[in-house]
Amino acid sequence: MRVIAAVMVLAWSGLASAKPVRIGIDMGNGTLVVTFDPKKISEADVRAAAALSPHAPHGVITDSLSSCRDQAGALTACGSKPHTPAKPEFFRDADTTVKLNRARVKELADQKVAKQLEPAREWLRRQAAFFAGLEERKLAYFRSWKSADLAGAIEGIDGTKECAGAIAKLDAARTNDQKFQLAQYDWHNCMNERGHAVMGEFPEAPWKAFLKATGVKARFELQEGD
Repeated sequence: MRVIAAVMVLAWSGLASAKPVRIGIDMGNGTLVVTFDPKKISEADVRAAAALSPHAPHGVITDSLSSCRDQAGALTACGSKPHTPAKPEFFRDADTTVKLNRARVKELADQKVAKQLEPAREWLRRQAAFFAGLEERKLAYFRSWKSADLAGAIEGIDGTKECAGAIAKLDAARTNDQKFQLAQYDWHNCMNERGHAVMGEFPEAPWKAFLKATGVKARFELQEGD
């Protein structure tokens, strides 16, 4: 009976684990080398999790109103002239940008991730919602040229209370071009600073918790310069 029991334990051990799989995932500025047990976690889940690692690019993941688009809505070169409300296609392109930004926020809100990575997903969602909100407020302002359209909280940050100095400059500006420049840069940069102060840097703890819970091993290999 002891021999049979030992054989059964060995057989179960063979079923419970598999040969580790190692893959390299391009992170833009380097490669994330990941080793995992395919019986515990799939490659698709590993790749999805890697996008929420500290090594993935986590810059602004929404588009700006300064983005130029073709008739189909795809990004295209703007040419020599700045993309401003003075251009006839500006509002067409801006409306498309706002729509796509909203879709990106919803995609992040609906994304299913490992529970350990939930704080990282939520951080990305807040970032996307914040910058999408900035672009929506600016678009409303460019249509009305009334600073009241910049009012109200975006992810808990009030555009008029937090950046009263920038709003005062907008109200004092005499031309729409001056107002555009002030909203696009002064007000936007002020809000960007407030947003960073509130939301902070991308959280690294969720990735560490994920690695510990799943047994996944990872190391980042920085791409060497040319």
